[in-house]
Amino acid sequence: MRNYRKELEAQLKELDGLIKENGKNLAKLKNLPEFGVKASTARGSHQYYLVDKETGKREYAGFAKAKLVNRLIQRDYAIAVDKKLVELRKKLSKFIANYDIAEIDDLYEKLSAARRSLVVPIIEPIDVYIQNWLEQHPGQQNSYPEEGIYRANKGEMVRSKSEKIIADALSKYNVPYQYEPMLELGYNTIYPDFVALNVRTRKTIYWEHLGIVSDIEYATKNFKKVQDYEKNGYILGRDLITTMESADSPIDVKLVEEKIKEFLL
Repeated sequence: MRNYRKELEAQLKELDGLIKENGKNLAKLKNLPEFGVKASTARGSHQYYLVDKETGKREYAGFAKAKLVNRLIQRDYAIAVDKKLVELRKKLSKFIANYDIAEIDDLYEKLSAARRSLVVPIIEPIDVYIQNWLEQHPGQQNSYPEEGIYRANKGEMVRSKSEKIIADALSKYNVPYQYEPMLELGYNTIYPDFVALNVRTRKTIYWEHLGIVSDIEYATKNFKKVQDYEKNGYILGRDLITTMESADSPIDVKLVEEKIKEFLL
């Protein structure tokens, strides 16, 4: 089962950002007079009245007071938004503190070895899942045109320095992967550069490194490859990661790591 804790924590940060931004908006509107605004629409025309909050006296706001009306309505909106954001943040913070689907895994992991040997867990333990995934996606299936000449940190031989950079980055972040698995893509059998597993979401993602994109023939070939992926349901940015380089612009190691963090952690 997918653990959404990372997304929930990210949403909490987004709420913090909105609260801060809305606070700045409120600060700009804090010195406005204490009037309320009554708004109505008649025959397609909007009408606004200023309402004294102490006396309840109502005054029609014509064109001369349009700017004041605008700011008062914006202030009231910002106050309502602040209240709602704080309320939602409190609810989400409390939810995150009290809910973690990983507790289901813990129930199995905390059993004694003797008990675990007799239990079929409702959620497959992640170490077992990873091992099964690796067996279902065997690597180094492409023997053409030559064997790899660069050894990655995990031990497999890859064909280029750039592929070694990617492989070693995946290892650095403990992302399970296989190099050059076999994939049936429509009527064609292809060998993606990498297949990797997002352990948190248990999602399989393919990774193609497009080298020499400055070569028109090579670039056209790889453009078609990406199209073939998407025609068969592997959407770029969802099921497929790409990196690229040219003679003048080598692979960006920082970008490789950013893509790992975005799609595989």
